[in-house]
Amino acid sequence: MLSRLASLLRCSAVSGLLVTVVALPALAAAPAPQATDQAPTREKIIRYVRQRFNVPDTVKITMTDFRETIYPDFYETTLTLDDGKDKRSQAFFVSKNGRYLTDGNLYNLGGDPRKDMIRLMSLEDQPTQGPATAPVTLVEYSDLQCPSCALLHEMLETDIIPKYGDKLRVVFKEFPLVAFHDWALTAAVAAQCTYQIDPSKYVAFRSLVFKNQATLSADHIRDLLLHLGAEAGVDNLKLAACIDSQASLPRVEENLREGQSLGVASTPTSLINGRIIVGAPSAADFYKLIDEGMRDPK
Repeated sequence: MLSRLASLLRCSAVSGLLVTVVALPALAAAPAPQATDQAPTREKIIRYVRQRFNVPDTVKITMTDFRETIYPDFYETTLTLDDGKDKRSQAFFVSKNGRYLTDGNLYNLGGDPRKDMIRLMSLEDQPTQGPATAPVTLVEYSDLQCPSCALLHEMLETDIIPKYGDKLRVVFKEFPLVAFHDWALTAAVAAQCTYQIDPSKYVAFRSLVFKNQATLSADHIRDLLLHLGAEAGVDNLKLAACIDSQASLPRVEENLREGQSLGVASTPTSLINGRIIVGAPSAADFYKLIDEGMRDPK
């Protein structure tokens, strides 16, 4: 199976990687995540990736600063390839001794899988329904152009949320599948713009996008999203400015990185107190995990 990095390179007109763990040449260890100290290590990694996978000089490679993770021996970073036509980003782990780079998932065999999943998720300053004090938290990674996501959203709004009331908190994350859906990223940006402009309008906007999903098209997606925004009560001038400037894109990218670190590969993917449920199965499947979460709170 091709690794994620291979897919990333292939999307930028570069290919050739068939492994997921790269042994790097001798690199200085990065004992502390200080940007100035990391610069030489990042440059060596970029140089190695370019040489090892024959990335043309016309493709620009950049890396973010190293970020701490729940794994004590690894930092996380994001590598971006830009060929001037398209830009692709992917999260990676870098061993703190500077010897290994991996684009796969890491699993802490000595930890609690559910608690590890919960620690990887950011729940602050996110679109939410339900109180933060709820005993059960459902985090949903969703693509606004995904038909199964629309089905799950309807189930949440008409069945699951009304059933559990203030015992359930739902946190919404954007996970646009840009390789398959041509307007999903713009919609995700617009949804996060809506949240930034007026958090109370986020769910209404999201619901309208899902309800009108079949009539939306990439050709006129900006105007169509602005129309739905106005219908949801969002300030249209602010929404237009935010979409055009892509001011909320970093929030979408952070949602994507977080989902990838959790192993999210398809939408919808939900985590109920750290327990994964993929797709839009029956409401009974959600009831089961929510009820278990209430008996064994996070």
